[in-house]
Parts: sequence; structure tokens; C-alpha cells
Amino acid sequence: MAERPRTALVTGGARGIGWATCEELAGQGWRVVVADIDATAATRQAASNRSMLPCELDVRDPASVEAAIATAVDELGSLDGLVNNAGIQLHSRLEDLSFEDWATVLDVNLHGALRCMQAAGRQMLAQGRGAIVNVVSVAAARGAPGRAPYVASKSALVGLTRTAAVEWATRGVRVNAVGPGYVQTDLMQHQVDAGLFQLGPVITRTPLGRLASSAEIARTIRFLLSDEASYVTGQVIYADGGFLADYGVPSSVMGGDASAQH
Repeated sequence: MAERPRTALVTGGARGIGWATCEELAGQGWRVVVADIDATAATRQAASNRSMLPCELDVRDPASVEAAIATAVDELGSLDGLVNNAGIQLHSRLEDLSFEDWATVLDVNLHGALRCMQAAGRQMLAQGRGAIVNVVSVAAARGAPGRAPYVASKSALVGLTRTAAVEWATRGVRVNAVGPGYVQTDLMQHQVDAGLFQLGPVITRTPLGRLASSAEIARTIRFLLSDEASYVTGQVIYADGGFLADYGVPSSVMGGDASAQH
């Protein structure tokens, strides 16, 4: 008897890292729910692969979350993986940040992830198996001027990841996170083309000297969902080209006297 395909739901699945993850999983034999607030985009993308199922999902709405998980289970028979990728940013100086903007970002990035983790987690715990990957950011480990709610949401999601991991480990559910560095996405390119973002300083600051592709992040997510990571839980893998590991000061500034470094 052939082993049934693994199944996963990817939030924010119609574009960027989310879509790359759907493609990566489908290419590895998974059946994938492409879940996105943009139902038209989800349907269009899922139409390219018979292993994909489109689903409208607003992570801010508990009823929408429950319906999406139910759809995944009803249509695919189970839910083996969840990727919490949906996220937004709103830029503002901290002193000018409105509480409305603060709450909007946290409701998507943090509360939305929690809603999905709870709904998927109940299904996975009942099955006695499953894996969850939360997409965080290098911003979870650094201050990022103008992005206070984004940083707060991603930092909190790291803590939520670890808590879920230790609560659910003995019941067969693993929970990890992937923290991308700067990724070459359509949104990033639009910001560059509009003069809102400069790639040069970011590339210089990244030891590998380039941005990541969405596919590279997707492969890391797929690894954490797979049995290859069966003893990995409660971890954050920063797929960042060495961004966080770097001291942050150019060697030309540091000089050659190691005794002067503290």
C-alpha cells in the first residue's frame, strides 16, 4: 500500500516566500493548501499544480482560520504541516507610531500566527503527529528603526515558537521558526524601483554578499517540516547569509591589532 502524501497549509501562500514554499513542498510530493487573503491569487497560483488546493484565509478572523484548517483536513484527510508565513509591515518612527498601526501589525503577524497554531495544533495533537514552522525575521534579534511593531511581533513569535515546542513535544508535534535575512521578492524589487530601499548597504552588510532567493528560504522551511528534522524543535534557523553572525564593523575600521578588540 502506497504511503499517503504529506499535507501542509501555507499562510500568505500566494506570493513571495509563501508561494516558493508551496512550490517546494509540492515538488517534494506534498499536497499543499495555498492559503491567502487574496482568494483570486491563491486560486490562480494553485491552478498550476494538481497537488495544490486554494483557500481564502484571513488570519485576523478566527472563523476564517478554523474554516481553512477544516478545509485542509476535509479535502486532504489530515494536516501534517503548517507554515505561518502571512505578515505585514507598517513603517513609522516610534514617537509617531499610532496604536492602530501597532495593533494592525501585531494582529496579523503575531495573533494571526497564534490563531493558526491553535487550530492546526489541535488537529495535529489529535493525530499524534505534525510540524509547524513560523516565519520570523532577522528583525527578531535586532532593532530595526521605523519598524517597531514588526520587530515586536517577530520577537514575540520566537517566544511563542519555543513555548509551543516544549508544550507539544511529548505529543508528537514539533514547532520551529525560520528567520530570513533580506530576500529578493517582488515586493522588495518594487521598493527598490520606487527609490524606497537601497540594496547596496544591505549587500555590503551581508557576508555572503547577496540577497536570498525565496526558494532558498523555502528549502529551509521544507527541511524543518520533514522527517530529516525529526529531532529539531524549539529552534530558530536564521537563513540570513551570515547577517546576524557578522560583527557589523568593517575590518578596515577594526584594524589589525586584535588586542584592541573587546
